[in-house]
Amino acid sequence: MGIQEESRNYIVQSIVLCCILTICGFVAMKMWSLDLWTPIIVSLCFILVVDIASALVFRWVATKHSDMLPTFITGVSGFRFLAALVVMAVWYVLSDRTSMMQFIMVFLVYYMASLIHHSIFFSRVSSRL
Repeated sequence: MGIQEESRNYIVQSIVLCCILTICGFVAMKMWSLDLWTPIIVSLCFILVVDIASALVFRWVATKHSDMLPTFITGVSGFRFLAALVVMAVWYVLSDRTSMMQFIMVFLVYYMASLIHHSIFFSRVSSRL
């Protein structure tokens, strides 16, 4: 499988993962009468933007500078972490205590699922390249 297909697969898998998590969030909202619309939308947008950007940068790095792939994978993890901290800090400034706890719980579910997907996907891809 080529670099283009791997990058496209990563994007498709990320979208499917986000859809599954969002459906689970909607079910939780319905079952426990929670108002999680904003945390779900913010988490969904964050993960989609970071994962799609990662896939596009991966495509570029793998085709132009394949010797830099291990550094790229580590760098993406660090960038994802720092970006997540910024999003949580902004939410902390703009919200109250109750919504902050709900946001952190929802955001961490999306973040951890995305991190696990990233780790599994790139460990498999790097072993094939």
